[in-house]
Amino acid sequence: MARTPLPIKEHTISPEERADETRVTTHPEEELRLARPSLRDWLDLRLGWYGFVRKNLDEPMPPGVGWWQTLGNLLMTLLAFQFITGFALAMYYSASPETAYDSVKHINTEVPLGNFVRGLHVWGSTLIVMAVVAHTLRVFFWGSYKKPRELTWLVGVFIFQVILAFSFTGYLLPWDQKAYWATVVGTRIAATIPFVGDALLYLVRGGAEVGSLTLTRFYALHVMALPAALIGLMGIHLYLVRRHHIAGPVLPRRGKPVPFYPDQLFKDAVVQLVGVGFLVYLALAFKPALEAVANPTQVEFAPRPEWYFLGLYELLKIMPSGWELVATFVVPTGVTLGMIFLPWLDRSESRHPARRQWVIVTGIGIILMIGLLTLKGILETPPPHHSAPADLKATKTSDSS
Repeated sequence: MARTPLPIKEHTISPEERADETRVTTHPEEELRLARPSLRDWLDLRLGWYGFVRKNLDEPMPPGVGWWQTLGNLLMTLLAFQFITGFALAMYYSASPETAYDSVKHINTEVPLGNFVRGLHVWGSTLIVMAVVAHTLRVFFWGSYKKPRELTWLVGVFIFQVILAFSFTGYLLPWDQKAYWATVVGTRIAATIPFVGDALLYLVRGGAEVGSLTLTRFYALHVMALPAALIGLMGIHLYLVRRHHIAGPVLPRRGKPVPFYPDQLFKDAVVQLVGVGFLVYLALAFKPALEAVANPTQVEFAPRPEWYFLGLYELLKIMPSGWELVATFVVPTGVTLGMIFLPWLDRSESRHPARRQWVIVTGIGIILMIGLLTLKGILETPPPHHSAPADLKATKTSDSS
């Protein structure tokens, strides 16, 4: 009985095998190419970059994925701009109460394009908060935190906290009146935490009052600890996204998965160009403010946090005396813990909002509360040098005495 010949199995040669392989060719051009490989071949042999890029471009995307899935890449692009502009500003900034304000003023008025670069950095922080909030809300309403993406959501919540910490620590660096008094009130909130409040306040400030140690500690956190934490968390987040892929729409759609390139890559490029273009416009049209130099004796100055902290600020203002702990500790801690444990609190198997009613209703309630308080704070922006609220003034007076 005659045997059926086995099919010849094609063997794919890895870069390492190619490096050890002896290629025999009689064609002069082929001999020349092997003897003098191009830079692309040389790098691909050692880094395997082409296969890495090709794998990501060919990543299958579920049917129905579109513009909402571009927010993550927009956030990474804005963060890259923030690192670049922050590095440029750090080369001219001096972190001491005697020189910080003058160094920022020097950047604004003397350094070529300094005001523009600072504008990119200041407005970039605002757009980053907007992008991370929009990205988080999209994941929340789409139920994309469910199995097997619980850790992806958890790391995203930590990234959210690190971005807010960036904003808080960067706020003090200009060392003007607005920065100083907002930090006095903001750090004073730490003292309201039961049992450890006073020790935490001393640790954050580096002493009893906001001063030189506070500025150097905030600067060290802003340019060293927080970037390292963000890079590490972003690396883990990207790995988890690549491992579990992007979640499709809430209601699965018919159709075959399509590769990331070219359709989704085109959408990402459009959103990033629009986002960066809007950032450049803001930096050119609205110059970053710099108020008078910080004066610890001028207690009548009304502190104004950035808009993304205005909701918490307004909640503190409307709290009756003796209930400040609710605004400074109970509500922020409750919201943060709720976000951390959301994948395990939401026990429904469906991602559809109609089948996650208590989660959706609770989330919309918190969003409305923060939104209305933030709007209240924006509408009630006091004129310059307006007196601070009575409870905050008492806090400032105790700090300055």
